[in-house]
This record gives sequence, structure tokens and C-alpha cells, in this order.
Amino acid sequence: MRRILLVGSGAREDAIAHALVRDADVRLFAAMSSTNPGITRIAEDARAMRITDPSTVSDYAEHMNVEAAVIGPEAPLVSGVADALTDRGIGCVGPTRTLAAIEGDKAFCRTLLSRHKIPGNPMFQIFSDVVSAERYLRSSGPVAIKPIGLTGGKGVKVTGEDLPSKQAELDYARQVFKNKIGGEGLLIEEKLEGEEYTLQAFVDGTDITVMPLVQDHKRAFENDAGPNTGGMGSYSCSNHSLPFVSQRDLDESSRIMSETVNALPHDLGREYKGILYGQFMLAKAENEDKPSPKLIEFNCRFGDPEAMNVLSVLDTGLMEVCDHIIDGSLRPMQIVFQEQATVCKYLVPQGYPVTPMKGEAITVDEDAIAKLGGSIFYANVDVKNSEILTGSSRTVAVLGVSETVEEAEKVAEAATQHVKGPLMHRSDIGTSRLIAKRIQHVKSMRGAS
Repeated sequence: MRRILLVGSGAREDAIAHALVRDADVRLFAAMSSTNPGITRIAEDARAMRITDPSTVSDYAEHMNVEAAVIGPEAPLVSGVADALTDRGIGCVGPTRTLAAIEGDKAFCRTLLSRHKIPGNPMFQIFSDVVSAERYLRSSGPVAIKPIGLTGGKGVKVTGEDLPSKQAELDYARQVFKNKIGGEGLLIEEKLEGEEYTLQAFVDGTDITVMPLVQDHKRAFENDAGPNTGGMGSYSCSNHSLPFVSQRDLDESSRIMSETVNALPHDLGREYKGILYGQFMLAKAENEDKPSPKLIEFNCRFGDPEAMNVLSVLDTGLMEVCDHIIDGSLRPMQIVFQEQATVCKYLVPQGYPVTPMKGEAITVDEDAIAKLGGSIFYANVDVKNSEILTGSSRTVAVLGVSETVEEAEKVAEAATQHVKGPLMHRSDIGTSRLIAKRIQHVKSMRGAS
């Protein structure tokens, strides 16, 4: 039996845990920041600890005599947990601290693409002081304002949706510097209009193997209204593409990711091993007639919720894939995904993300969800006296898998009815109406009716 460490405690990690034990003789050990009933149930040992502390996590791994580790969230990677594990001879799926800068330092990411002439970069400026940032904003057009460091997926503000006036842009820039949101510094980019999609890849240091495309939904409310969140749900199609993404778009997105992986050792002297997540947008820059893939950001781990979509249809054993990532031998391997569609929907506390109702009891009928053919993954919950309580972030994710997106959506939506409590979710995710809206949007950008 393999002794494997999983780091993290969200729904993404719940999905990773189930994928690791599904097709391999794995004894799972979990280092978690909080209780996750799904992970605890299948792990031989699961403990709450400071997962961003490299010594704490590596001490636990060594004590449990694990041979390999999979790190779920970005914060442990940016803090150097992978470095500490590899220093103790434990193979790690997840980049070292220096390489995790691809997510942890947005200025580094943009500069890397620019220096190596990798396509997909929007126009951008980097600022280390508020005075120069304000000066730039006063004369700029519509922008995306991004704190340089990690903000849990909630730091980016865009002209119009989040920043309705020039004064709002200036106020947010001042807030970022004053409160050191995301660390030190600010990235200001041209605002792009288009449709976003996620392309994830397994990376062994040299080669990448891409996963099915997924579209996430960041806005809190129906019809893409409300504030940005960590992601309210996502869908993928049985052909592993999306109906508004052409083969040329997919090839270009893959090329951007591959060239980035090859550029990292030139700048940092080490190879990237783990998961690379590319958030792309089909958009037109100022000097373009047609939309093309633009990189919104890179992340150094699986997406959340996108991990649930791709891992649920991964036919090849995840543990086998992890071994090839660690060994640097992905190229000869055939990684197979089932030709199935998926829809994932998050249930979140009422008031999320601004004033979430924390500490409220919920009930989950897992048997009823299973009878529907659905799955459930626990996220930010607490367990006290056998009760499951809401945290301040997303609560649980439900997933439907079927031959079509329409059928998968029906399963996921029906599954939401078996999670009771002061929760809300977006019922429109994965619906034909919302997908048709995406298709029409891209058609109009391409000049088609």
C-alpha cells in the first residue's frame, strides 16, 4: 500500500482524496486547515494544523512515513511546503516556493510572459507606490486592478462591474496599498471583454498533458450578477472542449501554457512539477479584429471548483499520474478522460461573500444524492457534536456527471435539494440558456450573427 499525504481541506481536496484512493492501493494521510468530513472519512489519519507552515507539515509527513504528497491549495505552495517535503525525500505534486510565484506574484507572471514573448498578455503596468498608481489611473481607460499577491480569488476589481467610477478605481488602489492587500504592490491591466474558460494541465517539469476545458462562474448571483467569489460552480462538456472555443483557440491556449513551463527554468533554474491552471479569456485587444486567447492568470494548483469537473471523469488513476509527474515521465503516458459532461454547483452561506451566515447547522442527505447519480464534496465546514456547520466561505459542492451538460445539470440541481440549511446557490449554472448566452457573445465578437 502506498502512503500518500494530501494537504488541504476544501472541496477541491475532497475530490483529490477520492480520486487518489479510487484506483490505487493508497493509505491516505491528510494535513488540513479545518475539518472536512469527506476527507476524514477515507483518510487513515487526518489532522488539523497550520498547513502553510513548512516544518509542521513536513514533520507530520515524516512521522507518518509517507512517500509522496499532493498539495491542494496555493497558500502552502507559496509558503514553501513543497520545498520542505522534497528536502526530506518526499516526492511532491506541487511546485516549489520559487516556482509558485507564477500565481503568488502576478507581476512576475506578466513579466515572464513579456520577457519570453509568450502570447496572451494584455497591456499591463506594475506599481510599487500609490502615487504613481493614482497618476496612471487618472488618465487610463477601463482597467482591471489586481493586488500582486494572493487574495483568495477575491482581490481583482474591474471597471464597471466592481468599480463604477474613476473615483472608485482610485479608492480601491489606495485601499490595496494602505491595507497591503495581497502583499506589496499593484498590477493594473487593460480591461478585457470576452468569455473566460479554464485549461488545466499536468506538468512534469518539461511536458504538459492538458485536461478537459471547464467554464467557471465567479459572480455570486444568477445571470452573472453580484460580487466576485471563489467560484459558484462550473461545467465541462463530453467532447472536452466548450461550445464557444475553437480548436485553434484550444491549441493556442495549450501553447501558451507549454511555453510558460519551458520558460520557467530559464528564469528560475528549476523545473515546474505539479498542476498548472490557466484562466483564459477569448477577447479582443485594442489592435485586434478578432478575439484570441488572453491569459487572465496562472494558478499553481487545481482550480476549485474545476477540480471536481475534471477528476470526476479522469479514467486513468490519479496516483499513477502523480507518480509520472514526480518522476518527470508524462510524455509516454496516455492519460484518458471519459467522454462525459459534468456540472458542479456550490452551495454557500446566505450573504456570501460579503456577510456570510457562519456557524449555522446544515443537513446533507448523501444517500439521496447518490441515488440521483450525484456526488457531494465538503468545503468550508466545521463539525461539532455531529452537526455540520457553515463557515465563512463556500460550504459544499454537488456534482452531476452524464452524457450531456443538460442531463448533468439536472442531476446537480436535484442534488442541491438534499442539502438543507440557510444556503444559496446559482441554479442557472450549466443550463442551456446560460450556455447559449456565452455562445452568442463569442459569435458577436467574431462578427457572426
